[in-house]
Amino acid sequence: MKLFIPILTLLLLPGCQNKPDSRSSSQSRTETELIDLNKSLITQDRAVIAEYIGRNELSFRETNTGLWYSVLAEGTGDTVNTGDNVTYDYECSLLDGKICYSGSQTIRVGYAGAESGVTEGLQLMREGSDFMFIMPPYLAYGHTGDGDRIPGRAILVYRIRVKDIS
Repeated sequence: MKLFIPILTLLLLPGCQNKPDSRSSSQSRTETELIDLNKSLITQDRAVIAEYIGRNELSFRETNTGLWYSVLAEGTGDTVNTGDNVTYDYECSLLDGKICYSGSQTIRVGYAGAESGVTEGLQLMREGSDFMFIMPPYLAYGHTGDGDRIPGRAILVYRIRVKDIS
């Protein structure tokens, strides 16, 4: 009996190792397949955004990263730069108009605390500016959303008013 337990342990131990399941029907995608998938998603998102802008007769410009923006009011104060502490009012909604979040926030631009689309957008603004932004998922909450009010792969509409830069 004393010998039975160690032998049983040795026989079962290899089965407990963390190995891929060879019986799994899903296979890993190659890097090329993932790149093609991402390009396809970006193209689809861009088409949805362009259709939204056209349907609502809006005037937006697109940055090199895919952030869309519209100047509602150009501020007269300092320009927002990386490292600045910026206080702004915002409203974040889905394309269907459902408001996800709104309020005031202060962040240090270029550091943690905001989605990359918000950080990029703020740097287009001056103190007193009022802009609208349309952010594809890769500049907002990505494939997973925020786990609360923003679903995965959501295209977001932000309205941001810069109140103070320090």
